[in-house]
Amino acid sequence: MCIRDRDIIISEWMGYFLLFESMLDTVLAARDKYLQPDGILMPDRVCLCMAGIEDSQYKQQKFGFWDNVYGVNMACIKKIALAEPLVDLVESKAIATTVCTFLDLSLIHI
Repeated sequence: MCIRDRDIIISEWMGYFLLFESMLDTVLAARDKYLQPDGILMPDRVCLCMAGIEDSQYKQQKFGFWDNVYGVNMACIKKIALAEPLVDLVESKAIATTVCTFLDLSLIHI
């Protein structure tokens, strides 16, 4: 049953890296079920961008850490740690490349 009588849907659904652990599918289902055809969805557009960084101090802190974990050499973990995505904030001065938008979604039209 479709009950499209809502004027606006506002949701904070984004997970880190925009889509990981997000509730995008739930928001889109709510949009389709409840939002009037001329209703407002907020946010209604999302962009995902990336850039290369260079920050030797940050790298040492995150990956050099494995050389001495409370006095134990865990260097064998470094290769695994480097293969895993790392979600974190970095200072803008560490950005070393042009920022590239690789995903631009209109949530009204998907």
